[in-house]
Amino acid sequence: MKNTKGYKIFNFIMKIISWCIMTILLLIGLFLITYIIINKASQAKGENSPIGLYTIISGSMTPKIQVYDVVFVMKKDPNEIEPGDIISYYSEKTQIFGTTPVTHRVVEKFNTNNGITFRTKGDANPTVDDEIIKSENVIGTVRFIIPALGRLQFFLASKAGWLIVILIPALGIIIYDIIKLFKLIKVKNKMDEVNKLTNEEPKITTRTKKRR
Repeated sequence: MKNTKGYKIFNFIMKIISWCIMTILLLIGLFLITYIIINKASQAKGENSPIGLYTIISGSMTPKIQVYDVVFVMKKDPNEIEPGDIISYYSEKTQIFGTTPVTHRVVEKFNTNNGITFRTKGDANPTVDDEIIKSENVIGTVRFIIPALGRLQFFLASKAGWLIVILIPALGIIIYDIIKLFKLIKVKNKMDEVNKLTNEEPKITTRTKKRR
């Protein structure tokens, strides 16, 4: 009786975990599909992607944004960007930053004959950035931060990460199926015993009376 109760509890917990994992994966999948569709549509029009996810790899924005945090960036009209906003942009100093976006806080905004430009600064940096950022190089403003998600990203990109991602779910499924199999075997054995008792013919005994 205790074993049956324990199995039911375990089965219930496994179902909850499975549904939670499936729900999370579904939400992530829907988000990624939407993300790809929106960005592909913008690229087809020759426009910059309106949304982006970027992993922070330097401590220039601590403590607001930590290393390995992921920032969700959305396109915003340069006229609406004001000092104090955090923006992600492509630096023209490609020899330093390459094609990796920079995420810093706007400290100054200029209206020039060539359009709106910005000066930025990392919160943890002692000085203001010496580069003037053109509005066409601005990807957008940071809307929210996902703490430490970049650690998971880098881990999954490693061989050990891929192995664990595949191995752990596979082991879970195998263990769950083995438990179900033992349960079915146990039920089958009980049914066989019942059928054996039911089909067993009662023995007829006859008594003979001795003649005197």
